[in-house]
Amino acid sequence: MSAALTVGSWQVQAIPAEWEILPGHGLRRTGDHVFPSTIVFSEENMPAGLTLPTYIKNQIEGMKVLFGNPRIKGPVPITMPEANEAQRVGVSYKSADGHEVIHVQIYATAADLVGIVTLTTVTEEASKISAMFQDILANLRFRAPGQKDKVPKQ
Repeated sequence: MSAALTVGSWQVQAIPAEWEILPGHGLRRTGDHVFPSTIVFSEENMPAGLTLPTYIKNQIEGMKVLFGNPRIKGPVPITMPEANEAQRVGVSYKSADGHEVIHVQIYATAADLVGIVTLTTVTEEASKISAMFQDILANLRFRAPGQKDKVPKQ
C-alpha cells in the first residue's frame, strides 16, 4: 500500500499497489489486460432542505434518465468513519458498446457537505475489483473542513 490521498473532504489512508492516483479526482486501476476501473471522489454542499435519502432519490432519478433502464440496488445504510450518515447504491447498465457497466456509489454527509465515491468497472472485472474496493473503503474517511476527530467509544 502506498501513501494517502486527499480529494476535497475525502481522505484515503492507504492505496493498493494496483491503483494509480488521478490527482484531484481519485484512483484508477492499472496493469496489463485489465479494465481501467476508476474510483472518483466528489462533494458538494447539501442542497437546502434535503436529507441524504432525498438527495440519493434525486440522484437515482437522474441515473434512470442518463442510463435508460439501469438495474439499481439500494440505497442501503452503511458505516463510514467520520461521516454523519452514509448509504451505498449499486447501478448496472449496458453501455453503447455492449459491456455491462457497474457503478457502486457511496454517499456520505459531514456538516453541510454530501460526498460521493463512485467506483466504475465492468462485470468481467467486478469479482477482482470487489476486494480491492473494500480495502480502499476500509481506509476511507469523509471529513468536513475543521471537523474534529471523533473520539472512539470505550
